[in-house]
Amino acid sequence: MSDNLLSFQQYQQTFTSRIRDPHQQPIPVGVAPERMAVYDEIVFNNLYESVSACFPVARKTVGKRNWLKLVKSFLKDYAADSPLFRKIPQEFITFLQQTNQASPQQRPVYLEALCHYEWIELYLSTLPSITDEAFNIDADGDLAKHKIVFTNAMLLLEYDYAVHKISPKHKPDTKEPTQLLVYRNIDDDIKFIALNPMTFRLLTLCQQESMTAEQALKLLAEELKHPQPALIMQFGLGILEDLRGQGVILGTNAHQHRL
Repeated sequence: MSDNLLSFQQYQQTFTSRIRDPHQQPIPVGVAPERMAVYDEIVFNNLYESVSACFPVARKTVGKRNWLKLVKSFLKDYAADSPLFRKIPQEFITFLQQTNQASPQQRPVYLEALCHYEWIELYLSTLPSITDEAFNIDADGDLAKHKIVFTNAMLLLEYDYAVHKISPKHKPDTKEPTQLLVYRNIDDDIKFIALNPMTFRLLTLCQQESMTAEQALKLLAEELKHPQPALIMQFGLGILEDLRGQGVILGTNAHQHRL
């Protein structure tokens, strides 16, 4: 019985090795070439379509031939941790993080950041929403005095390149530190907002467990050594109110009002 299992495992390994690398690995004994070709084509095409659908800008920016080589390398060389089809794009990003042997034309230095930026849209679309009732949110709460509640479907992102500007016609050759806010609005549309460093720092501070906006803005004014802290307070609260209007901020924690 163990011999049969070992034989089956050997056959399975030969079969999957062939699918991963059809140009270098032999066809398993007993399998007709035309039938093997069907498996080769189906597996690769499904993988290619799944990856390409999530990264349309990256695919167009590196070009069809280079993108094809990258996906072939992904299939051949990478061992995914998840069998779930919907996680293939995330596995592709891990593949990019772990490998960097391609030429600059095939694998530009900004590609990993660009793919992560594109993948975030898929990731945020899967996050659950939170309701005012479930989290005891005061939609009209004082953003300065009470703990701010952000939508669950939001992230603050930092990249070395201006990923939101990259396209087939705009391929950066120098770094440009970039901060972004990405969120899913009430209509389930994914929106991206470019932030300046001060706003990014403010939102990062406001996400901390014990930090109110007033405390965050006072700290920010100290960090900037601004001669008129009141202006920082006014400017920052205006930004936060604008984000409340866009649905990024849901309100304040009503439970903390009573503490």
